[in-house]
Amino acid sequence: MFFRMDQKIMNANGGAYTGAVYASGINNKKKVDEISRLLEAEIERARKELQDPEAKTEAFFAPYRKAMGELGINPSKYPCSIEAILKRIEKKGDFISVNPVVDLGNYISLKYRIPVGVHDTDTFEGDMYVRPAVAADCENEENHMEKDKLTEGEPVYVTGHSVRTRRWLWRQMPKGRVTEESSSFLFPLDGFLSNRETVEKASRELSELLGKFFGAETSVGAIHDGSPEFCFGKLTEEEQEIEDEIAIMLKGVAQHTEVSDIRAKLREARQEKRPLRVKLGLDPSAPDIHIGHAVVLRKIRQLQEMGHRAVIIIGDYTGMIGDPTGKSKTRTQLSREDVERNAKTYMEQIFKIIDREKTEVHYNSEWLSKMNFGDVIQLAAKCTVARMLERDDFNNRYTNHLPLSVHEFFYPLMQAYDSVAIKADIELGGTDQTFNVLMGRNIQRDYGQSPQLTLFMPLLEGIDGNEKMSKSLGNYVGISEEPAVIYEKIMKIPDDKIIKYFNLCTDRHPSEVQELEKKLEEGANPRDIKMILAHEITELYTGKENADLAQQRFKQVFQENAIPEDAPEIKIDPELSSSAGEQIVSALVEKGYYKSKSEVRRVFSQGGAQFCGEKVTDFNAITEIRPGATLKMGKNKVFRISLS
Repeated sequence: MFFRMDQKIMNANGGAYTGAVYASGINNKKKVDEISRLLEAEIERARKELQDPEAKTEAFFAPYRKAMGELGINPSKYPCSIEAILKRIEKKGDFISVNPVVDLGNYISLKYRIPVGVHDTDTFEGDMYVRPAVAADCENEENHMEKDKLTEGEPVYVTGHSVRTRRWLWRQMPKGRVTEESSSFLFPLDGFLSNRETVEKASRELSELLGKFFGAETSVGAIHDGSPEFCFGKLTEEEQEIEDEIAIMLKGVAQHTEVSDIRAKLREARQEKRPLRVKLGLDPSAPDIHIGHAVVLRKIRQLQEMGHRAVIIIGDYTGMIGDPTGKSKTRTQLSREDVERNAKTYMEQIFKIIDREKTEVHYNSEWLSKMNFGDVIQLAAKCTVARMLERDDFNNRYTNHLPLSVHEFFYPLMQAYDSVAIKADIELGGTDQTFNVLMGRNIQRDYGQSPQLTLFMPLLEGIDGNEKMSKSLGNYVGISEEPAVIYEKIMKIPDDKIIKYFNLCTDRHPSEVQELEKKLEEGANPRDIKMILAHEITELYTGKENADLAQQRFKQVFQENAIPEDAPEIKIDPELSSSAGEQIVSALVEKGYYKSKSEVRRVFSQGGAQFCGEKVTDFNAITEIRPGATLKMGKNKVFRISLS
């Protein structure tokens, strides 16, 4: 179940901050003398304070009075619960004990001077909401009090259409009261951003005492503008499925839309019995794919396996502008031919990763080319220049008097309009695309659509563990490379990048990745975990059989120091005047294993070469080629040497 708060109430008094403590498995019939003593001590403290003519108790009530007034509640007539408790103590000198759980909530309320409620979740008719009352609430006779009818818009705590607390923080209704038969409870600790620390401290103590006195299992959270709901108790089968989807969806993600929005979108799609439309715009300027590029594509594949649909947009129109993200100057525009050629190469590769049957492919010229000048003006009117200049690259060029063309402003607008055209539910991008993707959410709102969710994937470091994966830096793993090459490259990554690679480059469930991370923390050999990673990535792109062979080869070469059956062969011609060693050096360069002869000689001179299992520092020392001769260069290059 979930505990949620309406945005209108969330905005009260500069921002609500409501603590939430859930406890289950409690025997509320059990008498707990220590709770009674704690409560009595707080009642006595309050009694003494209230007898002091200089006591300033109003300071505790002021934020609540202000917030209630903003929501149309007269706080003098309907005081919040902690104010009502203190007024009773001031007037009568005591406070009634109810039952252990309620007494504990009242103890926390008195100690921290904040409203603390307690609700029996066993009687809930659905999720708990704090929201304005609706017509269906008012039609329920149980929600009315004598001479005090519930009206639409009144802030209430409600589950289903059963109101549990009237006027937000005022009075708990009979349906919401806790009895000795109750065993599972939700405690809201109402506060604001201004007293957030107090609310958090009170929540922690309440959780600790529930465990201490009742042996209860508890969960603690908070509801605020950044997180408007709290999940508690046993989830329904559908709720659990949604939570599992969210876990997979957010695996490895650097930034994302609020989880509550993701949950609502998934729930809505289930109700409408439709897949979510997952948008990915491709930059047709870079057609070659390595596993760094594939991070976003792997996430799409994971979403497809959950039943959702990928919508790939080839930016032929935006490509002719060129995304200036991160650039210090206007980027060269691509021709239509360049875009189409690159796009064809790109699509051939991405379908090695994503499911072709669950994918739509569009060129954004399908809609952008049909826009007239009036449409363009309407689109441009939806974003201010000031908003555009929030982009660091635009702002830097503008402030440093570097060229910044007006047409460049249209790139994020056009990419955003793509989301409108395809009615995107989710858009994926790298963290360098944050501005463009968020623009899509804003533009969708302007065109009357529900804003898309956003998932931003982090940039993947290459196998050196430092720089962003790049072909030019040589630290990449290509998805079309030989299985043995992929496997060996993955085995080179630093140990501290193992879990990141699992999260970004594999489809392992988050819970499985957590188990592997736990093993590493408990002292497992990183090499063994890395071999699991290398096999998994190799299998993703080349198949299980090839991954098995690549692993077997790696074990032979690197662990058993053996020569694999598929080791490349170098033939030596005994009729040539040059020595066997000289021919080997030349062949290694000619066949592309090394860039130059000096590089080969350096491996020899530095002791990295073994001929027939013995170290050789001078290649000229290789004069005789016996049957079965082998050459090992460095850690991972092994050759068979034979006579032609």
